[in-house]
Amino acid sequence: MLDHPVRLAVFDIDGTLVSHAHPLGRDQIMALRGLHEAGITLALASSRQQASLLDLAAAFGVPLYLVSYNGPLINAPDGREIAASPIDIPADLASALAAFVAEGGCVHVYTKDRWQAYGPDWRIDNEATGGGVVPGVRGPRLDSSGLPARALKIMCDGNIDALDDVRAAVAHHAQLVMSWSGTECYDIHAATATKGDGLRRLAQHLELDVAHTIAFGDADSDVSMLAAAGTGFAMGPANDRVVAAADARLGAPGSGELEALLARIADSRRGG
Repeated sequence: MLDHPVRLAVFDIDGTLVSHAHPLGRDQIMALRGLHEAGITLALASSRQQASLLDLAAAFGVPLYLVSYNGPLINAPDGREIAASPIDIPADLASALAAFVAEGGCVHVYTKDRWQAYGPDWRIDNEATGGGVVPGVRGPRLDSSGLPARALKIMCDGNIDALDDVRAAVAHHAQLVMSWSGTECYDIHAATATKGDGLRRLAQHLELDVAHTIAFGDADSDVSMLAAAGTGFAMGPANDRVVAAADARLGAPGSGELEALLARIADSRRGG
């Protein structure tokens, strides 16, 4: 099944554990609980805000490490911060973001304790939240002077022409990276704080060999994590870049393939 021990399993959420057609339910919960009971450490790694991940962690009912914002923030199950990697927001990027909003896009800016959202109300309201979190600042236009000096992540929502100028601004700064994280969402964060970096930092924190990890994901933001893991699994209709980074492929949420694999891994870990 696998040619290495499994001590850490890291899961993307949207498109991997859940989808619009297959929300979180008993099958996924019991599959992760089975891994936990077999002694395997678990983590969620997502573009979502920490508050949303905390809601999911509570639903699973097992200790979960959380990698939020696609990598820049890592927390232990008890809430302790393991790592945080904020970015400075360069002036040219701030200007490109303002123009992106003016053309109909939406920009979300996240710091540890605040969420700012600019753009159409329907796009802002679509952003996954949790724990009753709402934007501390929201508006139809973005004035670059109102942006924080530093942020954990910036998300652009909207696949419109003005996104090209945002990409160009990001490309001018080697310390930044931009990746597709699903639907029309594109995340900007530190180049050294990807999901792959998060997996490696977790392995180091837990004092385990990164080769003894497995990871599951479906989007470009998962590529670094799938490549870093001992075994990476591309999920569902993952694109060619994701499939190339992975070692194997499983069906989309609802197919039952993920749950079946996790049950076999748990059984093997128990010696069954």
